[in-house]
Amino acid sequence: MPFLRRLSGYIVRNWLSLSLAVTCVVITTYLSIYIPFLMQNIIDGLSGVSIAFNELMFLAQEILLLTGIAGIVSFIQRYANAHFSQKIVYDVRNDVFASLQRQSFAFYDKAQVGQLMSRTTTDVERISMFLGWQFTGFVNSLFLLGGAFLAMISMNWELTLISFIIAPFIFIVVYRYGSLVRPITRTIRDKYGVLTSALWENLTGIRVVRSFAREEFEKEKFHKINEEYLDLSITRVKIRSSYMPLINLLTGTGTIIILWYGGFLYMRGQLTIGGLTRFNVYLVMLLRPMWLLGMMWGGYQQMAAAGERVFEIVDATPEIKDKPEAIDLPAIQGHIKFNDVSFGYDKDRLILENLNLEAKPGETTALLGPTGSGKSTIIRLLPRFYDVTSGSITVDGYDIRDIKLNSLRRQIGIVAQETFLFATTIKENIAYGKPNATMDEIIEAAKIAKAHDFITALPKGYEAMVGERGVTLSGGQQQRIAIARALLMNPKILILDDSTSSVDVDTEYEIQQALKALLKDRTTFVITQRVSTIRNADKIVVLEKGEIAEEGTHETLMAKKGAYYQIYQTLYEAQQPVVTSKVHSIKHAQTMVQEGKK
Repeated sequence: MPFLRRLSGYIVRNWLSLSLAVTCVVITTYLSIYIPFLMQNIIDGLSGVSIAFNELMFLAQEILLLTGIAGIVSFIQRYANAHFSQKIVYDVRNDVFASLQRQSFAFYDKAQVGQLMSRTTTDVERISMFLGWQFTGFVNSLFLLGGAFLAMISMNWELTLISFIIAPFIFIVVYRYGSLVRPITRTIRDKYGVLTSALWENLTGIRVVRSFAREEFEKEKFHKINEEYLDLSITRVKIRSSYMPLINLLTGTGTIIILWYGGFLYMRGQLTIGGLTRFNVYLVMLLRPMWLLGMMWGGYQQMAAAGERVFEIVDATPEIKDKPEAIDLPAIQGHIKFNDVSFGYDKDRLILENLNLEAKPGETTALLGPTGSGKSTIIRLLPRFYDVTSGSITVDGYDIRDIKLNSLRRQIGIVAQETFLFATTIKENIAYGKPNATMDEIIEAAKIAKAHDFITALPKGYEAMVGERGVTLSGGQQQRIAIARALLMNPKILILDDSTSSVDVDTEYEIQQALKALLKDRTTFVITQRVSTIRNADKIVVLEKGEIAEEGTHETLMAKKGAYYQIYQTLYEAQQPVVTSKVHSIKHAQTMVQEGKK
């Protein structure tokens, strides 16, 4: 079983606590077998066989002492087993999270967040539940089966053989139960992941839901998924409800057979009342584990189904990873070349085809083009979030596939269009890429990004907590913190993906002025719709259907009156009213100041 082989590595790693738990199981099993022997002596003594009062008291005290010892050993066993199971779950959960950190963007393009959350939480907990009590219960059942069988054989082999008449039927029912439970449990776990995804999507998009008054639609969608999950859960309950009473019936039948034949032996004088009682206790010890094995087998099937989903993540191989001979990228100048690069998220449909693009050190390149032209793809390929289908990308002559990922990405600063901030302090968000940064460095980066003033205006300043996904800040404030985060790393390569889309014209102008000096020694790629940003770029690249349609400076491209000219005119006409309004506002404010002085 592949799953058991994967799990065995974690079990071996935590063998000490498991060994202690199993040792305690052996001790409690021996005591469980021995105590009925003492009970037989008491019952036989009380039912006519001569026994002294002192001997009776001694036997009673011995049973009490052994029961107390069994309780103490049982406590140690439960603690050791809990430590064993929790440590395994701790290791598994760490490995799942580490695997998620290693995975490439393509992995997350296909995976649902809810499924990943379900596997990391509830599926891992299912492993914990099984190892926490069912696994040692299984070991305990095996020892009880063996111990009870040997004790029964030593008492009366005929009665023992008769008691085993029912055993094959119990095992058949148990096996059938497990074979039905496992596949439906796997389906239930998958459906739970879909349910979690639907919940996560709705919570993150609640503003959109409310804006479009789609609450009823979302409730109906969630209700449908929840109903499917309920139906599957009830199906599993029906299976268990059908098989568990059958197992109880079989074990009860076994008890009746033993009492009938044991009574016959008693009447023939071959068995005492105490012996029959003792044998019946052993029978319960024999049959109860069989019944428990049925539950444990079902529990194992559920755990195996959950475990397979967990280890699918742990064993997932990242598409983007370091070569064995990959090197650390030394300090760079920032000379970037795309050499005959072709790429497609779906290999049957290319986004970029034979693209050649060069960005010299310190040069700012603006990327323009319609949706789907390949702008975002270019900036995703540079940090090697995806690998090119053909061709190569070099940084200072190094093929990025020959460089260790961390050393490449540490020299690239990225400000994405969709800003993401962590639910922690503003200071920690800015210092995320450079956790050892000094407070002076953090403040300097914030000042350059024009974020310092609004940060210091907050009640706790840089120690102010950012709400989940930055909801306590405006879009422009979030973007300025993201810009400060990228600048603090002091990267030689900077990627700005429409990074000033959520700031007003005045703030953008201030940021652009601050960035001018900063960008002199950095190679920068900019995706933007702002005409002021486009105009100031050293090079403008217009993309159409994954190919470069035009390339050059603002002046040369405007003189051509081609694709860039059309795009620029459209953007300028759309933004001119806003710019004009801002200019009038500024002039009006200046006039008011001058009149006030007079």
